[in-house]
Amino acid sequence: MLFRILAFACLISLPAAASLLAASTPAAAALQCEAQINESLAGMSIPQDDVKSVRVMRRGKGAKSATNYTWDAWVRRNSCSGYVMIHMTRTCMIQQVYTTGDCRVDGMQRY
Repeated sequence: MLFRILAFACLISLPAAASLLAASTPAAAALQCEAQINESLAGMSIPQDDVKSVRVMRRGKGAKSATNYTWDAWVRRNSCSGYVMIHMTRTCMIQQVYTTGDCRVDGMQRY
């Protein structure tokens, strides 16, 4: 299952320049973490047709944020006016999942 990705990215037209898109960019992370995000949503029984968009953002930590960072996936749903937040390590391992606004998932924390 695919989801629509809204990420900050540059469009590179030359095939040789594609290697410049490192895994530390949000667009590359969104593609790299797609399977884990889809698995997490499926585990929460959120159908793909309820997913409006997914935005993956990099979150730096401390003084050496270039090498010490994590990913946040902001999942916007059609059925509510909040987000399902998925915090992941830089290798896409899911650390925490919660909801915001009026979005609710059974058994999940809401902020």
